[in-house]
Amino acid sequence: LNKLVKIISNRNKEHISFTEGNRTVQRIYLNEPYELLDTKVVEVVLQSDKNLIQLARSDKEVYKLYKELLSNDYILYYHANGISRLYKREFINELWKRQDLYKQGDVFYTLDAPKDKKKNNSQQKARLLVIFTCMPSAEKYDSYLMTDRMFPTFFNTIERNLIKNVYTMRIMDLNCSHGSHYINTTNYTNMDTDIMESIKRVKNELSINDEDIVLYGASKGGTGSLYYGSKLDLKCLAVDPIISLGEYNVKDDHFLKDIRIEDISDLINSNLATKSISEKYIIGSENVPFNYDKINNIEGDNLKKINKIDEHIKSHPDVSRNTVPEQLMILNQMLLNNS
Repeated sequence: LNKLVKIISNRNKEHISFTEGNRTVQRIYLNEPYELLDTKVVEVVLQSDKNLIQLARSDKEVYKLYKELLSNDYILYYHANGISRLYKREFINELWKRQDLYKQGDVFYTLDAPKDKKKNNSQQKARLLVIFTCMPSAEKYDSYLMTDRMFPTFFNTIERNLIKNVYTMRIMDLNCSHGSHYINTTNYTNMDTDIMESIKRVKNELSINDEDIVLYGASKGGTGSLYYGSKLDLKCLAVDPIISLGEYNVKDDHFLKDIRIEDISDLINSNLATKSISEKYIIGSENVPFNYDKINNIEGDNLKKINKIDEHIKSHPDVSRNTVPEQLMILNQMLLNNS
């Protein structure tokens, strides 16, 4: 039966374009042999209220299955009646019902224009803030919903704290389990190209100059802002960026072990050594030693590193929530082009 389904699946790919009503589905049962057939949808029968991610945290066999599915470019998007459903990443756009998403390559993003009192018609110069989203909140960390894990709401009121005429672009980290921190993976080898092209596309459509673009993010969003700030030599603010997965790969918290390069320090430093004219900021804290040590290894022209010493910072998530005034000050200063 597996051989027959595989033949049919291959012929579908050769002769029939996949449409909303034509989804090939494979069903996998735990503790039974299987062969991945490269179908558009995979259903994993778990017979549990917990979804595939939640069970993978404690069950080694489920973990192995989940990692294999991630390596083959499947993304969990639904769970009900004891069955978790995964979709091929390249066809994810078939599932979206929201109308505010733009697509460049395989990357999705939103774009919000300044409105009401945040738009100054007497001054036509536009600016762009590119936001890379953070990790999800604790209660939604292992949600079966893709947007909960890879496109959580991050600082959705930021516009009211910015100077006028600023467009805000938010990029989705749609890859693997909880995103790949916007970095290429073995299953998605040109993610960086798609992200850079999406930023260039918005820049050109809005006729915005490079000096009026600022990249921003915290945690894994800080990873994205720092990496692409160095790669495109754009202004950026990275708040406690996850530069190395070393600490997280011990228990494979983000399910990225062996799927993504562990440490991107050399990539960032290589980019900064090539060209670093635009100013860049990193906010970290010595109270979070693993990330802080990695931040200290980043070197480049016009790079400013801030060590926030605060008794309320005791762990990684505390850095962002205890430095909001500093973040807004730096963002507005860069948007105003005031060094």
